Amino acid sequence: MVRPVALVNGTESTLDQANLSILDAGVQRGDGAFEAIGIWDGRPFRLDDHLERLDRSLAAIGLPPAPADAMRADIARVLDGQTGDGALRVFLTSTDSRIVVVSEPPIRKQLRRLSSQPAPWIRPLGTYGPAAAKTMSYSPNMTASRAAQRAGADDALLISLEGLVLEGPTFSVMWVRDGRIHAPALDLGLVDSISRRTVLELATEMEIEHETGRYGLDDLRDADEVMTSSAVRPLVPLEAVDDHKLPADAPITTRLAEGLVARRRAA
Repeated sequence: MVRPVALVNGTESTLDQANLSILDAGVQRGDGAFEAIGIWDGRPFRLDDHLERLDRSLAAIGLPPAPADAMRADIARVLDGQTGDGALRVFLTSTDSRIVVVSEPPIRKQLRRLSSQPAPWIRPLGTYGPAAAKTMSYSPNMTASRAAQRAGADDALLISLEGLVLEGPTFSVMWVRDGRIHAPALDLGLVDSISRRTVLELATEMEIEHETGRYGLDDLRDADEVMTSSAVRPLVPLEAVDDHKLPADAPITTRLAEGLVARRRAA
């Protein structure tokens, strides 16, 4: 495991003693952007891609780019001497607070069943500027997760107002049908997931066909395998979506999961 540590505007502390003013806009309004980056054997996976996405998120909500030199110096500082697995999280608020945190891998129940939940806040990029930005305003996502858990599922499968499959509150969703991987199109307003990107790159290398598009729930329910991915989780197959059970065998997900572990460890 990693050694947990936090830097708030360059001041180091333990996680439970890190301080941020209650007047900060990140606290009062959730006004800012963030990234969550997997750490494997002490190394962050695809750090440059995550920092580029952070700047895109900041631009989408009208904020300037991250202070690159200070951010990278903070990241180097919290990763110095780290050798285990964990999560690196960086936050930038609209009142210029810079937070960099290393923590142990999150302890979460493995996703097995999703409950479909409406996500009216996720709109196509052309109709809603902050679409696809990783902002600190995650309350709608967490509300959907809680609604799914009340329905007896592990988490939510977010569905657009038009009935299209989108993503999970904190993860991407893909599925396999007749040997081909399907993934919702990013222009629906989805986060450009780095882990999803890596999985699709691995699929290309493994000569597994894949495509992106606009799909309804029936497309996903017809799948042979459904998988979820995120920066700090393994790639895992699902057992059910709503009341629809999925096949127990998931050979393509298993191949990709093994490839993702190897890619992360080799970074």
